[in-house]
Amino acid sequence: MRQKIIIALVLACCALLLAWGVSRVAFRDMLSTVENITAPNERLRIVHELSSKISALDQLQKKQALRDPGNYTKFFKQSKQLRMNLDTLRYLYQQDTVQLQRIASISELLKERDKQFVNYLKVRERLVNNKTFSTQVQKFNELVNKNAALSDSTVVTSEQKTLTTTVIPEEKDNRGFLSKLFTRKKPEDSKSFRIVNEENVKRDTIALGNDANMVKNLEESLRAIEKEQKLKSASFLNREAVLANANSRLISQMLDILRKVEGEAVAQIELNAVLAKKVVNTGISRITVIMVVFFVLTIVLLYLILTDITRTNRYRKDLEKARDEAEFHGRAKQRFLSNMSHEIRTPLQSIIGYAEIIRQQLQPQRKDIDAIYHSSEHLLQIVNEVLDYNRIISGKFTFSNETFDMCALLDEVALIVKPQAEKKGLTLNSAIELQGIRSVFGDPFRLKQILLNLLGNAIKFTDRGEVLLTVFYKRQGDDLHFTFAVKDTGIGFSEEEGKYIFGEFEQSESPGKKGMEQEGSGLGLAIVKALVEGQDGRIYAKSDPGMGSSFTVYLTFRLNTEPVTALKAQPAVPVVGSEIWVVDDDQLILDLCSLIFERHNISYRCFNTPSAMLAAELHGQVRYLLMDMRMPEMSGKQLYTLMKPRLSPEVKVYAVTAQALPEEQQGLLDQGFDGIMIKPFREQELIALFDESAEGNFDPGYLEKMTFGDEEQLRKVLDRFVTDSLADINALKEGKAETQRLLVHRLAGRIAQIGSRDLAAAFRELEIDIDAGLPADAVEEELGLLIGQLEHLISSVNAYSMS
Repeated sequence: MRQKIIIALVLACCALLLAWGVSRVAFRDMLSTVENITAPNERLRIVHELSSKISALDQLQKKQALRDPGNYTKFFKQSKQLRMNLDTLRYLYQQDTVQLQRIASISELLKERDKQFVNYLKVRERLVNNKTFSTQVQKFNELVNKNAALSDSTVVTSEQKTLTTTVIPEEKDNRGFLSKLFTRKKPEDSKSFRIVNEENVKRDTIALGNDANMVKNLEESLRAIEKEQKLKSASFLNREAVLANANSRLISQMLDILRKVEGEAVAQIELNAVLAKKVVNTGISRITVIMVVFFVLTIVLLYLILTDITRTNRYRKDLEKARDEAEFHGRAKQRFLSNMSHEIRTPLQSIIGYAEIIRQQLQPQRKDIDAIYHSSEHLLQIVNEVLDYNRIISGKFTFSNETFDMCALLDEVALIVKPQAEKKGLTLNSAIELQGIRSVFGDPFRLKQILLNLLGNAIKFTDRGEVLLTVFYKRQGDDLHFTFAVKDTGIGFSEEEGKYIFGEFEQSESPGKKGMEQEGSGLGLAIVKALVEGQDGRIYAKSDPGMGSSFTVYLTFRLNTEPVTALKAQPAVPVVGSEIWVVDDDQLILDLCSLIFERHNISYRCFNTPSAMLAAELHGQVRYLLMDMRMPEMSGKQLYTLMKPRLSPEVKVYAVTAQALPEEQQGLLDQGFDGIMIKPFREQELIALFDESAEGNFDPGYLEKMTFGDEEQLRKVLDRFVTDSLADINALKEGKAETQRLLVHRLAGRIAQIGSRDLAAAFRELEIDIDAGLPADAVEEELGLLIGQLEHLISSVNAYSMS
C-alpha cells in the first residue's frame, strides 16, 4: 500500500507540473495572440493618415485659394508628404498587385490634382483680378467725358404732362334697417371729386442725342465685359469641376483602399480571435485531458489503496478472530485436558480401587467385578470418542449405505439409555410416528451414535423431569425426511453458550451444572454435528437457562421396500489341534491371553521378549502368532521379518497394536500380516481371530471392522486387492515355475485379508503341495480351479465396490 501511495503522490506532482507547463505555453501563445490583436495595423494607420491628409489637403487648397493664391510652396510640401506615405503604403502592399495598381492610380491622381489645382488657382486669379474690368471702366469714363464736351445746350424742347386722379371719400351709412330697406341709395358720382396735376418739362435736344450715343457705347462695353466675365466664369467652373472630379476619384480610391485595409484588418482580428480561442481551447483541452487522466489514475489508485486497506482490515480482523479463536481453543483444550484428566482418572480410580478390594477378597464379589468392567467400558468409550473426533477432523470419516429397520434401531437406542435415565430418576418418553415405515437405506451405526450422544447429554444434564425423544418424517417420493428431536427439562444453556455448544472440547458452564457429575470429553456434540453435516443434514439447538434444552436433527433416508433380514451371530468355534504363540512385553496382556485361552481349551505359548520367540523351536502345531508392535528389543514388524522365513504357509500372523488410524492398519496389512487385533480387545474379539468355521466367500464385515467403518479406506483396500490379484493371475497364466510358489503364497495371504478363509486355505494347501514336489500337471490342474474361484471372488468384490 505504501508503494501505491508514493505512486499516487508522484502522479499528482506530474499532473500539476504538466498542467503548469501546458498553462504556461497556452497563456504565452494567448498573450502573443492578444498582442497581435491589440497591435496597430500599419497599413490601416497609413491609409487613415492618407485619408486625413487628403481631406486636410482639400481644406488647405481652399485656404490657399482664399488667402495666398499665388504661393504654392505649402501646398506642394503637403503633396510631397502624401507621396511619401504612398511610397510606404506601396512597400507594405508589394505582394498585392491590385493594391499597387490602386496606389499608382492614386499617385497619378494626386499629380493630376495638383496640376488641376494650380490651373484652378490661375483661373481664379484671373477671374478675381480687376485689371480688365478697370480698363473697361476707364474706357467708359473717357467716353462719357468726351460726350459731355461735345454737347450743345441752346436747343431746348418743352413738354407738358397732365395727371388726373379721382377720389371717392368713404361715408358712414347711419340709416336704420327700415330706411335701408325702403329708401334708395345715393349715387356714388355725386360724392367723388377729381385731382388734376399738370407738369411742364423742358429738354435739351442736343444733349439727348449725345446721351443716346453714349448709352450705345456703354452697352457695347458692358457686353464685352459680360462676355469676358462669362468666359472666365466658365473656365473657372470647368477647372473647379475637374478639380472636384479629381478629388472625388482620389477620395474614392482612398476609400476603396481603406475598406480593403479595414477588411483585412477585421479579417486578421477575427483570425487572431479564432487563433486565440483555439489556443485557449487547446490549453483547456490539454489541461482537461491531464486532469481526467490524473483523476482516473487517482481513482484507480484510490480504489487499489482502499482495497488494500479493506484487505488489510479484513486480514487484521481475521488475525484478531484467529487469535481469539486460538485463545479460545487454547482455553478449550486446557479445559479438555482438565476434563480428560478427570474422565480418564475417574474410571481408572474405580478400576484400581475395586481391583485392590478384589485382591484382598478370597471370593471376589460380582458387583466389584462389574464395577471394574463398567469403568473399563467407560474408559474405552472416552478413548474411542477422542479417536472418532480425530478421524472427523482429518477428513477420513465415511458413511455406509445399508438397509436397516428404523423401528428396531430406535427401540435399541431407547433400551440402551433407559437404565441411565432410571438411575437418575428421570422419565424417558418417546413419540415415534413412522406410519408403517421400517426398512430404510442409510448408516444405522452413525444414526445410533448421534441419538446416543444426544440422549446421553440430555440425561447427563437433567436432574429431574423427563427426556423426550420425538421422531417423525415427511415423505417425498422415495426420500424420507426424518426429524429427530431430543428435549429435556435440565439446566439448559445461555444464548452466548449456544454459539460454542457444538465446538470441540466445550461444555456448558451454567450455574445449574454445579454439583452435577461433570463427565465427558466435550467432544460429543462436535462429533454429532460432524456426523449430521456429513450426511447432508442439519442440527439446531434451542435452550433457556434453567428451562431445559431441545436438539433437533434433520436427516434424509431412502425407503427400502424389501424386508430387513436379521443376521444371527455365529458362536466362535474353538481351535482344535492348533497352538497359538503370543509375544508382548506387557505381562498383564500375556496373563489375560493365558486366561482366555485356558478358558476355551486352546493350546498356547507366551513370550515376553522377541528374542525368546526367535529362540523357540517351531513345530507343526503352531498355526497362529500374535505379535505386539511396540516392544523394547525390536518392533513387531522387525520380528515378523525375522520369523517369516521360518513359518510354513499355513501359519497366520496377527499384529496386536493400539494404532487405530486406518492408514497405520493398512500399512501393517501391506507388510504381510494376516490380520490386526486392536487394543483394548474383548475376549470374544480375540477368539474370533481363530474361528475357522467362517465361510469361504467374500465377507465385507471383516474388512469394515478392520477399517473402523471408513468406507473410503475400505474401497482402497478392495481396489488394491483386485489390482494385485489380477496381476498375479496373469503372471500365473504365463506358467513361470520359478515364481509360481511365490505368487500362490501372496494370493493366500491376500485372500485371507478380505475374509475368504476357505479359498485362502486352498491356496496355502497348494503352496504346501508345490513345496512337496507335486507334479506340474497336477499343480496346473489345481491352480486352474483355484484361479476360477479367485476370479469369482474378484467379481464379488467389484460388485460390492460398485454398490
